Amino acid sequence: MTTSQEHPFLSNFLKDLYHCSDCGYCVEAIWEERNIDHVCATLQSHSPGLAYSGQGYISTARAWLEGENLPLESVAEHAFTCTSCGNCERICPIAMRPMAINRALRSELISRDKAPDSIVQIHENVINQQNPAGKPAEDRYDWVAGQDALNSSSAAPTNIMYLPGCASAYSRPQEAQATLRLLAASGQSIQLLADNDRCCGAPLKELGFKADAESSANQLSDSLAQYNYDVLLTSGCECANSLADSSNPTSFVTWLSAALNGKLLSLVSKKTTPHIACIESCQATISTHTQSADDTDNQILHQILSQLGVTVNGGEPTSRYALCCGAAGGMPSMQPASSAEMARARINDAVATANSADHGSLDALVSIDPRCVAHLASARADSDPPVYGLAEFIDTFFTVGKGDV
Repeated sequence: MTTSQEHPFLSNFLKDLYHCSDCGYCVEAIWEERNIDHVCATLQSHSPGLAYSGQGYISTARAWLEGENLPLESVAEHAFTCTSCGNCERICPIAMRPMAINRALRSELISRDKAPDSIVQIHENVINQQNPAGKPAEDRYDWVAGQDALNSSSAAPTNIMYLPGCASAYSRPQEAQATLRLLAASGQSIQLLADNDRCCGAPLKELGFKADAESSANQLSDSLAQYNYDVLLTSGCECANSLADSSNPTSFVTWLSAALNGKLLSLVSKKTTPHIACIESCQATISTHTQSADDTDNQILHQILSQLGVTVNGGEPTSRYALCCGAAGGMPSMQPASSAEMARARINDAVATANSADHGSLDALVSIDPRCVAHLASARADSDPPVYGLAEFIDTFFTVGKGDV
Protein backbone atom coordinates (compact mmCIF):
# COMPACT_ATOMS: atom_id res chain seq x y z
CA MET A 1 0.00 0.00 0.00
CA THR A 2 1.34 3.42 -0.94
CA THR A 3 1.25 6.36 1.46
CA SER A 4 -1.12 9.30 1.60
CA GLN A 5 1.79 11.53 0.55
CA GLU A 6 2.09 9.58 -2.68
CA HIS A 7 -1.66 9.62 -3.42
CA PRO A 8 -3.13 12.51 -1.38
CA PHE A 9 -6.43 12.59 -3.29
CA LEU A 10 -7.18 8.87 -3.50
CA SER A 11 -6.17 8.23 0.12
CA ASN A 12 -9.35 9.99 1.23
CA PHE A 13 -11.45 7.12 -0.15
CA LEU A 14 -9.99 4.01 1.48
CA LYS A 15 -13.35 2.98 2.96
CA ASP A 16 -15.01 3.08 -0.44
CA LEU A 17 -12.17 1.30 -2.20
CA TYR A 18 -12.29 -1.65 0.18
CA HIS A 19 -16.05 -1.87 0.76
CA CYS A 20 -17.27 -1.98 -2.84
CA SER A 21 -19.12 -5.29 -3.30
CA ASP A 22 -18.67 -5.41 -7.11
CA CYS A 23 -22.43 -5.86 -7.40
CA GLY A 24 -22.45 -4.25 -10.85
CA TYR A 25 -25.35 -1.86 -10.23
CA CYS A 26 -23.24 1.03 -11.54
CA VAL A 27 -22.42 -1.00 -14.65
CA GLU A 28 -25.63 -2.65 -15.88
CA ALA A 29 -28.48 -1.76 -13.51
CA ILE A 30 -31.94 -2.61 -14.78
CA TRP A 31 -34.64 -1.95 -12.18
CA GLU A 32 -38.10 -1.72 -13.70
CA GLU A 33 -39.83 -0.63 -10.49
CA ARG A 34 -37.69 2.52 -10.47
CA ASN A 35 -37.81 3.03 -14.22
CA ILE A 36 -34.08 2.29 -14.57
CA ASP A 37 -32.76 0.83 -17.80
CA HIS A 38 -28.98 1.19 -17.45
CA VAL A 39 -27.38 4.09 -15.58
CA CYS A 40 -24.19 5.07 -17.44
CA ALA A 41 -24.34 7.09 -20.65
CA THR A 42 -20.64 6.47 -21.29
CA LEU A 43 -21.16 2.71 -21.30
CA GLN A 44 -24.21 3.06 -23.50
CA SER A 45 -22.98 5.55 -26.11
CA HIS A 46 -19.19 5.43 -26.01
CA SER A 47 -17.84 2.05 -24.89
CA PRO A 48 -19.15 -0.84 -22.76
CA GLY A 49 -15.70 -1.34 -21.23
CA LEU A 50 -15.73 -1.88 -17.46
CA ALA A 51 -12.90 0.65 -17.05
CA TYR A 52 -15.39 3.45 -17.93
CA SER A 53 -17.80 2.49 -15.13
CA GLY A 54 -18.02 3.44 -11.46
CA GLN A 55 -16.89 -0.07 -10.55
CA GLY A 56 -13.97 0.31 -12.93
CA TYR A 57 -12.86 3.61 -11.38
CA ILE A 58 -12.92 2.05 -7.92
CA SER A 59 -10.89 -0.96 -9.12
CA THR A 60 -8.35 1.30 -10.87
CA ALA A 61 -7.92 3.50 -7.81
CA ARG A 62 -7.47 0.49 -5.53
CA ALA A 63 -4.85 -1.03 -7.83
CA TRP A 64 -2.94 2.24 -8.05
CA LEU A 65 -2.92 2.64 -4.25
CA GLU A 66 -1.65 -0.93 -3.89
CA GLY A 67 1.36 -0.09 -6.03
CA GLU A 68 0.38 -1.70 -9.31
CA ASN A 69 2.26 -0.22 -12.27
CA LEU A 70 -0.63 1.19 -14.28
CA PRO A 71 -0.45 2.72 -17.79
CA LEU A 72 -1.37 6.25 -16.71
CA GLU A 73 -2.17 7.45 -20.23
CA SER A 74 -4.86 4.77 -20.43
CA VAL A 75 -6.09 5.58 -16.92
CA ALA A 76 -6.36 9.24 -17.93
CA GLU A 77 -8.33 8.44 -21.08
CA HIS A 78 -10.88 6.45 -19.07
CA ALA A 79 -11.07 8.84 -16.11
CA PHE A 80 -11.47 12.07 -18.06
CA THR A 81 -13.98 10.63 -20.52
CA CYS A 82 -16.56 10.24 -17.71
CA THR A 83 -19.42 12.79 -17.78
CA SER A 84 -19.49 13.04 -13.95
CA CYS A 85 -23.27 12.70 -14.03
CA GLY A 86 -23.38 10.96 -10.63
CA ASN A 87 -25.75 8.13 -11.60
CA CYS A 88 -23.26 5.52 -10.37
CA GLU A 89 -23.43 7.10 -6.91
CA ARG A 90 -27.20 7.52 -6.89
CA ILE A 91 -27.73 3.87 -7.81
CA CYS A 92 -25.19 2.36 -5.36
CA PRO A 93 -27.07 0.31 -2.71
CA ILE A 94 -24.27 0.74 -0.13
CA ALA A 95 -23.51 4.46 -0.73
CA MET A 96 -20.12 4.13 -2.37
CA ARG A 97 -18.76 7.24 -4.14
CA PRO A 98 -17.36 6.21 -7.53
CA MET A 99 -17.90 9.67 -9.07
CA ALA A 100 -15.91 11.32 -6.29
CA ILE A 101 -13.23 8.63 -6.63
CA ASN A 102 -13.01 9.31 -10.35
CA ARG A 103 -12.55 13.01 -9.62
CA ALA A 104 -9.74 12.07 -7.22
CA LEU A 105 -8.19 9.91 -9.95
CA ARG A 106 -8.22 12.97 -12.20
CA SER A 107 -6.56 15.09 -9.52
CA GLU A 108 -3.82 12.47 -9.08
CA LEU A 109 -3.24 12.44 -12.84
CA ILE A 110 -3.18 16.24 -13.03
CA SER A 111 -0.58 16.38 -10.26
CA ARG A 112 1.64 14.13 -12.41
CA ASP A 113 1.08 16.15 -15.61
CA LYS A 114 -0.88 13.26 -17.11
CA ALA A 115 -4.07 15.14 -18.00
CA PRO A 116 -4.93 14.88 -21.74
CA ASP A 117 -4.23 17.94 -23.88
CA SER A 118 -7.92 18.73 -24.38
CA ILE A 119 -8.43 18.82 -20.61
CA VAL A 120 -5.38 21.03 -20.08
CA GLN A 121 -6.84 23.40 -22.68
CA ILE A 122 -10.08 23.75 -20.70
CA HIS A 123 -8.01 24.60 -17.63
CA GLU A 124 -6.11 27.27 -19.54
CA ASN A 125 -9.34 28.67 -20.97
CA VAL A 126 -10.88 29.13 -17.53
CA ILE A 127 -7.73 30.64 -16.05
CA ASN A 128 -7.13 33.04 -18.96
CA GLN A 129 -10.62 33.84 -20.27
CA GLN A 130 -12.92 32.81 -17.39
CA ASN A 131 -14.92 30.28 -19.39
CA PRO A 132 -14.24 26.67 -20.45
CA ALA A 133 -14.67 27.38 -24.18
CA GLY A 134 -11.97 30.06 -24.16
CA LYS A 135 -14.22 32.75 -25.62
CA PRO A 136 -13.13 36.36 -24.94
CA ALA A 137 -13.81 37.39 -21.35
CA GLU A 138 -14.85 40.85 -22.53
CA ASP A 139 -17.73 39.30 -24.52
CA ARG A 140 -19.33 37.69 -21.46
CA TYR A 141 -22.13 40.25 -21.18
CA ASP A 142 -22.77 41.00 -24.86
CA TRP A 143 -26.21 39.45 -24.42
CA VAL A 144 -27.28 42.35 -22.18
CA ALA A 145 -27.39 44.89 -25.03
CA GLY A 146 -30.88 46.39 -25.24
CA GLN A 147 -32.08 44.89 -21.96
CA ASP A 148 -33.78 47.18 -19.43
CA ALA A 149 -34.32 47.31 -15.66
CA LEU A 150 -30.70 46.83 -14.58
CA ASN A 151 -28.81 48.37 -11.72
CA SER A 152 -25.01 48.31 -12.07
CA SER A 153 -24.17 50.19 -8.86
CA SER A 154 -22.61 48.08 -6.13
CA ALA A 155 -23.74 50.54 -3.46
CA ALA A 156 -27.46 50.60 -4.30
CA PRO A 157 -29.38 47.67 -2.74
CA THR A 158 -31.29 45.34 -5.05
CA ASN A 159 -33.44 42.27 -4.63
CA ILE A 160 -31.52 40.02 -7.01
CA MET A 161 -27.95 39.58 -8.20
CA TYR A 162 -28.15 37.54 -11.40
CA LEU A 163 -25.24 35.32 -12.46
CA PRO A 164 -25.95 33.77 -15.88
CA GLY A 165 -22.98 31.37 -15.77
CA CYS A 166 -20.64 30.56 -18.65
CA ALA A 167 -23.13 28.42 -20.59
CA SER A 168 -25.89 31.04 -20.58
CA ALA A 169 -23.54 33.93 -21.20
CA TYR A 170 -21.79 32.37 -24.21
CA SER A 171 -23.66 29.32 -25.52
CA ARG A 172 -27.29 30.08 -24.70
CA PRO A 173 -27.65 33.87 -24.33
CA GLN A 174 -31.36 33.71 -25.15
CA GLU A 175 -31.88 31.87 -21.84
CA ALA A 176 -30.11 34.68 -19.96
CA GLN A 177 -32.19 37.30 -21.78
CA ALA A 178 -35.45 35.47 -21.04
CA THR A 179 -34.45 35.11 -17.39
CA LEU A 180 -33.81 38.83 -17.16
CA ARG A 181 -37.22 39.60 -18.65
CA LEU A 182 -38.96 37.32 -16.15
CA LEU A 183 -37.06 38.83 -13.23
CA ALA A 184 -38.02 42.32 -14.38
CA ALA A 185 -41.67 41.29 -14.85
CA SER A 186 -41.81 40.22 -11.20
CA GLY A 187 -41.13 43.81 -10.17
CA GLN A 188 -37.90 42.98 -8.38
CA SER A 189 -34.74 45.04 -8.89
CA ILE A 190 -31.78 43.34 -10.57
CA GLN A 191 -28.00 43.68 -10.62
CA LEU A 192 -25.30 42.12 -12.81
CA LEU A 193 -21.61 41.77 -12.02
CA ALA A 194 -20.72 42.59 -15.63
CA ASP A 195 -16.93 43.21 -15.82
CA ASN A 196 -16.51 41.82 -12.30
CA ASP A 197 -18.03 38.46 -13.26
CA ARG A 198 -15.83 35.40 -13.67
CA CYS A 199 -16.12 31.62 -13.89
CA CYS A 200 -17.17 30.05 -10.59
CA GLY A 201 -14.69 27.20 -11.09
CA ALA A 202 -17.30 24.48 -11.68
CA PRO A 203 -15.66 23.16 -14.89
CA LEU A 204 -12.33 22.90 -13.08
CA LYS A 205 -13.86 21.17 -10.06
CA GLU A 206 -15.56 18.67 -12.35
CA LEU A 207 -12.27 17.83 -14.05
CA GLY A 208 -10.20 17.50 -10.87
CA PHE A 209 -8.39 20.85 -10.74
CA LYS A 210 -9.37 21.16 -7.10
CA ALA A 211 -7.18 24.05 -5.94
CA ASP A 212 -7.82 26.22 -8.99
CA ALA A 213 -11.55 25.52 -8.76
CA GLU A 214 -11.61 26.68 -5.16
CA SER A 215 -9.58 29.75 -6.07
CA SER A 216 -12.03 30.69 -8.85
CA ALA A 217 -15.03 30.23 -6.56
CA ASN A 218 -13.39 32.36 -3.86
CA GLN A 219 -12.53 35.14 -6.30
CA LEU A 220 -16.12 35.23 -7.54
CA SER A 221 -17.38 35.28 -3.96
CA ASP A 222 -15.04 38.22 -3.23
CA SER A 223 -16.51 40.10 -6.20
CA LEU A 224 -20.03 39.41 -4.96
CA ALA A 225 -19.16 40.68 -1.49
CA GLN A 226 -18.80 44.21 -2.90
CA TYR A 227 -22.52 44.33 -3.80
CA ASN A 228 -25.70 44.76 -1.79
CA TYR A 229 -28.44 42.28 -2.75
CA ASP A 230 -30.91 39.86 -1.19
CA VAL A 231 -30.79 36.85 -3.53
CA LEU A 232 -27.96 35.43 -5.65
CA LEU A 233 -29.64 33.84 -8.66
CA THR A 234 -27.86 31.48 -11.06
CA SER A 235 -28.91 29.94 -14.38
CA GLY A 236 -26.18 27.27 -14.48
CA CYS A 237 -26.91 24.26 -12.28
CA GLU A 238 -23.19 23.57 -12.00
CA CYS A 239 -22.66 27.17 -10.85
CA ALA A 240 -25.17 26.68 -8.03
CA ASN A 241 -23.30 23.55 -6.91
CA SER A 242 -19.91 25.25 -7.08
CA LEU A 243 -21.00 28.28 -5.05
CA ALA A 244 -23.16 26.40 -2.54
CA ASP A 245 -20.59 26.49 0.26
CA SER A 246 -19.61 30.15 -0.04
CA SER A 247 -22.48 32.22 -1.45
CA ASN A 248 -25.79 30.36 -0.90
CA PRO A 249 -27.10 30.76 -4.45
CA THR A 250 -30.68 30.18 -5.64
CA SER A 251 -31.34 28.42 -8.93
CA PHE A 252 -33.68 30.02 -11.43
CA VAL A 253 -36.20 27.17 -11.17
CA THR A 254 -36.33 27.55 -7.37
CA TRP A 255 -36.83 31.31 -7.72
CA LEU A 256 -39.56 30.83 -10.33
CA SER A 257 -41.45 28.42 -8.09
CA ALA A 258 -41.33 30.92 -5.22
CA ALA A 259 -42.34 33.79 -7.53
CA LEU A 260 -45.38 31.88 -8.79
CA ASN A 261 -46.43 30.69 -5.34
CA GLY A 262 -45.87 34.18 -3.92
CA LYS A 263 -47.90 35.67 -6.79
CA LEU A 264 -45.05 37.89 -7.99
CA LEU A 265 -45.70 36.61 -11.52
CA SER A 266 -48.73 35.51 -13.49
CA LEU A 267 -48.36 33.17 -16.47
CA VAL A 268 -51.10 32.56 -19.04
CA SER A 269 -50.65 30.18 -21.96
CA LYS A 270 -50.57 32.06 -25.27
CA LYS A 271 -52.43 29.29 -27.11
CA THR A 272 -53.20 25.76 -25.97
CA THR A 273 -51.14 24.43 -23.10
CA PRO A 274 -48.02 22.89 -24.64
CA HIS A 275 -46.95 19.26 -24.63
CA ILE A 276 -43.25 18.98 -23.82
CA ALA A 277 -40.55 16.52 -22.86
CA CYS A 278 -38.24 17.32 -19.95
CA ILE A 279 -34.55 16.53 -20.30
CA GLU A 280 -33.46 16.34 -16.68
CA SER A 281 -30.09 17.81 -15.76
CA CYS A 282 -27.60 15.60 -13.91
CA GLN A 283 -26.17 18.70 -12.25
CA ALA A 284 -29.53 19.47 -10.64
CA THR A 285 -29.21 16.27 -8.59
CA ILE A 286 -25.43 16.09 -8.29
CA SER A 287 -25.39 16.72 -4.52
CA THR A 288 -28.45 14.56 -3.77
CA HIS A 289 -27.56 10.89 -3.47
CA THR A 290 -30.40 9.53 -1.35
CA GLN A 291 -33.09 7.28 -2.71
CA SER A 292 -35.88 9.40 -1.16
CA ALA A 293 -34.83 12.87 -2.38
CA ASP A 294 -37.93 14.83 -3.39
CA ASP A 295 -36.79 18.45 -3.51
CA THR A 296 -34.25 18.58 -6.33
CA ASP A 297 -34.45 21.26 -9.00
CA ASN A 298 -35.61 18.68 -11.55
CA GLN A 299 -38.58 17.84 -9.34
CA ILE A 300 -39.34 21.51 -8.69
CA LEU A 301 -39.45 21.90 -12.48
CA HIS A 302 -42.11 19.21 -12.72
CA GLN A 303 -44.13 20.90 -9.96
CA ILE A 304 -44.05 24.20 -11.87
CA LEU A 305 -45.10 22.57 -15.11
CA SER A 306 -47.96 20.79 -13.34
CA GLN A 307 -49.13 24.13 -11.92
CA LEU A 308 -49.15 25.57 -15.42
CA GLY A 309 -51.11 22.63 -16.85
CA VAL A 310 -48.30 21.57 -19.17
CA THR A 311 -48.39 17.96 -20.36
CA VAL A 312 -44.94 16.48 -19.73
CA ASN A 313 -43.41 13.39 -21.34
CA GLY A 314 -46.76 12.17 -22.58
CA GLY A 315 -47.88 11.88 -18.97
CA GLU A 316 -45.12 9.37 -18.19
CA PRO A 317 -43.03 9.66 -14.99
CA THR A 318 -39.34 10.45 -15.36
CA SER A 319 -36.60 8.38 -13.77
CA ARG A 320 -34.15 10.09 -11.42
CA TYR A 321 -31.56 7.91 -13.15
CA ALA A 322 -32.06 9.19 -16.70
CA LEU A 323 -28.93 8.97 -18.81
CA CYS A 324 -26.70 12.04 -19.17
CA CYS A 325 -27.02 14.09 -22.38
CA GLY A 326 -23.21 14.14 -22.72
CA ALA A 327 -22.69 17.85 -22.01
CA ALA A 328 -20.76 17.48 -18.77
CA GLY A 329 -17.37 16.35 -17.53
CA GLY A 330 -14.57 15.64 -19.97
CA MET A 331 -16.79 13.83 -22.47
CA PRO A 332 -17.42 16.74 -24.93
CA SER A 333 -13.69 17.49 -25.30
CA MET A 334 -12.37 13.94 -24.98
CA GLN A 335 -14.97 12.17 -27.14
CA PRO A 336 -17.04 14.73 -29.10
CA ALA A 337 -18.69 12.12 -31.34
CA SER A 338 -19.83 10.05 -28.36
CA SER A 339 -20.95 13.20 -26.56
CA ALA A 340 -23.14 14.10 -29.55
CA GLU A 341 -24.49 10.55 -29.67
CA MET A 342 -25.55 10.85 -26.02
CA ALA A 343 -27.50 14.02 -26.80
CA ARG A 344 -29.09 12.36 -29.81
CA ALA A 345 -30.10 9.37 -27.64
CA ARG A 346 -31.81 11.64 -25.09
CA ILE A 347 -33.73 13.47 -27.80
CA ASN A 348 -34.79 10.21 -29.49
CA ASP A 349 -35.91 8.73 -26.18
CA ALA A 350 -37.91 11.84 -25.25
CA VAL A 351 -39.65 11.96 -28.61
CA ALA A 352 -40.41 8.21 -28.61
CA THR A 353 -41.84 8.31 -25.07
CA ALA A 354 -44.06 11.29 -25.86
CA ASN A 355 -45.24 9.85 -29.16
CA SER A 356 -46.30 6.63 -27.47
CA ALA A 357 -48.87 8.58 -25.44
CA ASP A 358 -52.12 10.04 -26.72
CA HIS A 359 -51.16 13.71 -26.40
CA GLY A 360 -50.07 14.57 -29.93
CA SER A 361 -46.62 15.64 -31.05
CA LEU A 362 -44.18 17.48 -28.82
CA ASP A 363 -44.08 21.27 -28.85
CA ALA A 364 -40.69 21.52 -27.14
CA LEU A 365 -37.84 19.85 -25.28
CA VAL A 366 -37.09 21.66 -22.01
CA SER A 367 -34.17 21.53 -19.57
CA ILE A 368 -33.28 23.73 -16.60
CA ASP A 369 -29.52 23.70 -17.27
CA PRO A 370 -28.27 26.01 -20.07
CA ARG A 371 -25.28 23.75 -20.68
CA CYS A 372 -27.62 20.83 -21.41
CA VAL A 373 -29.83 23.06 -23.56
CA ALA A 374 -26.94 24.25 -25.72
CA HIS A 375 -25.60 20.71 -26.11
CA LEU A 376 -28.99 19.21 -26.98
CA ALA A 377 -29.66 22.02 -29.45
CA SER A 378 -26.38 21.28 -31.22
CA ALA A 379 -27.50 17.67 -31.78
CA ARG A 380 -31.07 18.55 -32.78
CA ALA A 381 -32.33 17.64 -36.26
CA ASP A 382 -34.74 19.85 -38.20
CA SER A 383 -37.53 17.32 -37.60
CA ASP A 384 -37.07 17.45 -33.80
CA PRO A 385 -39.02 19.75 -31.49
CA PRO A 386 -37.17 22.97 -30.55
CA VAL A 387 -35.01 22.92 -27.42
CA TYR A 388 -35.52 25.54 -24.70
CA GLY A 389 -34.23 26.46 -21.29
CA LEU A 390 -36.98 26.94 -18.72
CA ALA A 391 -36.95 30.75 -18.94
CA GLU A 392 -36.99 30.61 -22.76
CA PHE A 393 -39.87 28.16 -22.66
CA ILE A 394 -41.94 30.36 -20.34
CA ASP A 395 -41.10 33.44 -22.41
CA THR A 396 -42.11 31.70 -25.65
CA PHE A 397 -45.30 29.88 -24.66
CA PHE A 398 -46.77 32.10 -21.92
CA THR A 399 -47.84 35.69 -21.52
CA VAL A 400 -45.97 36.97 -18.49
CA GLY A 401 -47.50 39.55 -16.16
CA LYS A 402 -47.05 40.96 -12.70
CA GLY A 403 -48.77 38.94 -10.01
CA ASP A 404 -51.60 40.18 -7.79
CA VAL A 405 -49.63 40.89 -4.60
